[in-house]
Amino acid sequence: MNIYVFDPLGILAGPFALSDFPEVPGFGQYLPGNTIQMENPLAQPEAGHVWALVDGESQQLADYRGMVYHTDSGAEDEHVELGDLPEGLTAKRWPGQFYVWAGGGWVLDEAAQIAAVQAGERAWRNVQVAATDYLAMPDYPITAEQRSDLYAYRQALRDWPDVTRFPDQSGRPKPPAWIASLAQ
Repeated sequence: MNIYVFDPLGILAGPFALSDFPEVPGFGQYLPGNTIQMENPLAQPEAGHVWALVDGESQQLADYRGMVYHTDSGAEDEHVELGDLPEGLTAKRWPGQFYVWAGGGWVLDEAAQIAAVQAGERAWRNVQVAATDYLAMPDYPITAEQRSDLYAYRQALRDWPDVTRFPDQSGRPKPPAWIASLAQ
């Protein structure tokens, strides 16, 4: 006789022999209520599957219990049910920012990655322009040559998103040496 024990999810463990269960004095061998007897032993389940009791019958079900990921955001979630994953969940770990779910897997969204780098460079540019605003005041005491350098630098900053090397940081406009020395 093949005896299997099932848990609250119906997952079957075994087979056990009758002698594996305790003997109750006056009653004999005792089988708990969460056991089922089968004529033949169950085969080893397929990879990623478990044997479970479904409507009184043994059945192989997919086992995705554990961490799963939402395909719309990559957010982690704990999955506790047996069977195939519902729409919108995957067992494939989210690789990180800029990855989207497409065609049954995570793919790098290069356009979003480039847009984020460009936004970062525009933010850097805005900080640099704002940092030189006080120097551009008409009554700020700088020479005509320095004022010309300042205006050229600020124009280069404004033009930065339109140059071919944007958003490569190595192409960032360099401030005139006298402006850089003010920051030290």
